[in-house]
Amino acid sequence: MATSDAIPEMMTALQLVEYNKDYKLASIPVPVAGTGELLVRVAAASFCHTDLQVHQGVYESRFPMVPSHEPVGTIVRRGPNTDSKWEIGQRVGVLNFKHPCGTCRKCRWHKGEYGTLDARFCESKNMAGITTDGGFAEYLLADAATTVLLPEGLGFEQAAPLMCAGATVWNALSQCNLKPGQTVGIIGIGGLGILAVQFAKALGYQTVAVDNCLENLTLSSDTGPGLEPDLLVDYNDSEGTPKIWNFTDGLGLRAAVVCNDDVQAAEWSLKLLQPRGTCVPLGLPEKGYHFNAFDLVFNELVIKGSLCASRDSVEAMMKVVAKHGIKSHITAVALKDAAALPTKYKNRDFKGRLVVTMDK
Repeated sequence: MATSDAIPEMMTALQLVEYNKDYKLASIPVPVAGTGELLVRVAAASFCHTDLQVHQGVYESRFPMVPSHEPVGTIVRRGPNTDSKWEIGQRVGVLNFKHPCGTCRKCRWHKGEYGTLDARFCESKNMAGITTDGGFAEYLLADAATTVLLPEGLGFEQAAPLMCAGATVWNALSQCNLKPGQTVGIIGIGGLGILAVQFAKALGYQTVAVDNCLENLTLSSDTGPGLEPDLLVDYNDSEGTPKIWNFTDGLGLRAAVVCNDDVQAAEWSLKLLQPRGTCVPLGLPEKGYHFNAFDLVFNELVIKGSLCASRDSVEAMMKVVAKHGIKSHITAVALKDAAALPTKYKNRDFKGRLVVTMDK
């Protein structure tokens, strides 16, 4: 077992101890890396909408549990029989899903179709911050099979949101099967949408950003050169739909990625699409979606699900991030000050993405 020096026995962590209550700052044992695992010293971990749902009891998660599935940090220990390509001191990001069983029907399906296992589809997978301890702690166990190297020059605070928000919209865009020059609408410019706009532009797509908050639309243009959306549309603007039709020469969008759980916005997005266009809704509204059957059938539209991204896909995403300087807008909160993070998120008392940083 490869290890670095001076790993403590105890660590500071935030824990979910009761639904709809503030997190609790606690001292808990540092986990031990098992077969195929890495012990990571966490540098930053961000708060996702799924973390709010966990906090509210939607996933019926057990507690006490450490939240967050968007952690990044440094490898400090390699468990037994773990690939030696992983070295102490490497800067890594840890994806949410881990430890596929290899025997359930979905694992057997993926193995049969693609020759590999993919933890995203396993029926008994572990999910950081949902079914197992996550990243709001000084140390975290990572599955080496779903861990990625971070590019040089990418700071930890910027890297953290890429582990879920970035991976989710990257995969959603891939589901659209677009070619450079084709049009895509990004609906909802929050933590996911701001990254989706930049990825879409980096991949050469004509991009429309839609939101009901003018501040969010403004943030979508606060990017690196060439990553700004081609058209900004206020969702509440009665002329919003005609503007999109004019932008597409009357054809409609080739695809739309809906980056929130607004059911009405998702249904509206179908009206923006050209025939055989694709809609990828990313939210998880508790009561499900509702789509107009006539829009769907008479235009032969495609509605696709999208679940984060595989490790190989995230590695490709990281190359695009490094090449184009893709970034999130960050509000950093120290671990010791983050107990009320869910309330801060619900109150929208921040800009961009909430990222918890470890105390120095």
